[in-house]
Amino acid sequence: MKPPKIVLLTDFSPLSRVAIQFALKLAGPLQAEFTILNVIRIEGPSKANMKLKQIEKMLVVAAEEEGKALIKELKAEVKGDYTLKFKAVQDHTVAAAITSYTSRNPTNMVVMGSRGASALKKVRMGGTTVSVIDDCDVPVLAIPEKATFRNLQKIVYASDLKNVQKELDMIVEFAAIYGSHVHVIHVVPALDKKTENAGKVMEDMIKKSKYAKIDFRIIIDEDITSAIDGFIKSTKSDLLTTFTHHLSLYEKLFARSVTRTLAYLGTIPLLAIKHRQP
Repeated sequence: MKPPKIVLLTDFSPLSRVAIQFALKLAGPLQAEFTILNVIRIEGPSKANMKLKQIEKMLVVAAEEEGKALIKELKAEVKGDYTLKFKAVQDHTVAAAITSYTSRNPTNMVVMGSRGASALKKVRMGGTTVSVIDDCDVPVLAIPEKATFRNLQKIVYASDLKNVQKELDMIVEFAAIYGSHVHVIHVVPALDKKTENAGKVMEDMIKKSKYAKIDFRIIIDEDITSAIDGFIKSTKSDLLTTFTHHLSLYEKLFARSVTRTLAYLGTIPLLAIKHRQP
């Protein structure tokens, strides 16, 4: 297994520090190569403006100095055989910066802090974490502010029972690294023949996977996100995994994505994996 390449997003806030420490403990033992990325927001329409350019250069220099200090502190706090570097990048939005960086640099995962949002924000285009999940093709691990790493004893995989084989293979491969127990759940308002058949397919695939620490359950509930959140709390799970797709403008505006809503809840770390376009 090659050392994973992981991007850690920081704005030097306590929340981003929690996310970085979580990631170091998660992937540090795998000899991961971490890049701490700080996004300097570009304001103003003209890049030709000399004064604006000078300000941007000053911000980059200041960020790099703060980044050096951050790396020194983190290495003292979280010991391990991993590499850690810092990079300041400039862009108009965090999501644009992350998407651009990961498209040019091999990246296995993006890790960032996640804070709950108000109902008003949910109706609009969404916060930074959700925007990154929407736009980034790389798996995004969103860490809530009160999260602590506990070796991923229990993982919840919320499935829509589509693309099951590919998703299950990825989950099992990930869970096997940590010896995690995987709870596969599917939430539906009512049980019908189609769901029963899809459930049987899932159960057969789980048996064929030969991974001992895994179970499957269909949950009947009209409120999907509430049911998932309730299951997480009842099982005291450590990580929620969902698979997402590219959202339409309508879906973004009206937050139709379950993953987006779960990101706002911020109960436990959320690993959102984007389905690649065929």
